[in-house]
Amino acid sequence: MQPCQFKWAIGFVFYVMISPTMADNLSSVDSPYPTATVPPTTHNSISPEPTDCIHRDAEGRFLGWVDSQHCLLSNRTTMTAQWFDSLFGHWHEPNEAKIRLRVINDINWIEGEGLSAKLRFRASAVLPNARKRLRLVVSDDEDTLHPERNQLNNPQEPKTSAAIRWIPDTLSRVKYSFDIGVHSTPDIFARVRAQRSWRISDNSVMNFTETLRYGLKEETKSVSQLQIERLLNDKTVFRWGNALQYWQDEPDPVGLRWSEDWSILHRLAQQKTISYGIVVDGVQQPHWQVESDGIFILYRQSFWRHWLYYEIEPHLTRYRDQDWDVVSAIIFRLEANFGN
Repeated sequence: MQPCQFKWAIGFVFYVMISPTMADNLSSVDSPYPTATVPPTTHNSISPEPTDCIHRDAEGRFLGWVDSQHCLLSNRTTMTAQWFDSLFGHWHEPNEAKIRLRVINDINWIEGEGLSAKLRFRASAVLPNARKRLRLVVSDDEDTLHPERNQLNNPQEPKTSAAIRWIPDTLSRVKYSFDIGVHSTPDIFARVRAQRSWRISDNSVMNFTETLRYGLKEETKSVSQLQIERLLNDKTVFRWGNALQYWQDEPDPVGLRWSEDWSILHRLAQQKTISYGIVVDGVQQPHWQVESDGIFILYRQSFWRHWLYYEIEPHLTRYRDQDWDVVSAIIFRLEANFGN
């Protein structure tokens, strides 16, 4: 199967998973949104939480088409999670099984290359009946130094992966997660991630994350991340981040890739933030050296609805292989959040 066909197949499966027809067939009653909850009668019965997504004014005229569609889709994702979770045991509380879905549309402009657009989605399903706290995760996240910004240097379509994640419930200060899944390259992979946080002072926290991944085609890849965050005031955070990446099967062998960034995040309002900073990237071979550096500004705000966001992110970057000429770029991002 070609990579594009594999990715299309994952998208189609996810579409079927949340489509109205499928959701309706999974319900144990005629209507997917009954006015009363019907108790489960079998091992795999589903009783969706009663939700009325239709809004009308005093004269009975329909209002809120966008809100009703968002409500319907969010509830259908929950019903799908409840159905899948019921395969692992008896169904419990209506709000325990859930799916969170993010749909992200990036419009990029890079100097000398023009406009491009990328549609991405990320989904996470919480399945409380599944033993050992299993989750279904669908994402375009890559195990790279900073996946959000790497898209500026990658003209290819974003890759998609789907995995079952196990999060063991331990008393250790280190949080672990284990993934087994498929990648749209295509590839089958296993991944383990460990996270630990330390409180340095009343206003400072240090976070360390280690990710180790092995794929049948991509072989071994690891990313080590160390971040220190300091609260400057009740609305401003300073962040210093370091990352180190190793990839056994990298097309352009450079040994280790490293990145360092300094940024400030400022909360302007409840759902309005701005951040800005400096990013420096480098490689180990043929010797430790800087490959690129740049500055960025990221403005994020919700608009129209609390579940809709837009981001504007301009960049100025210099690259060694372009004789350190400044290359300007800008990303306009739209994001919609669904689920409970």
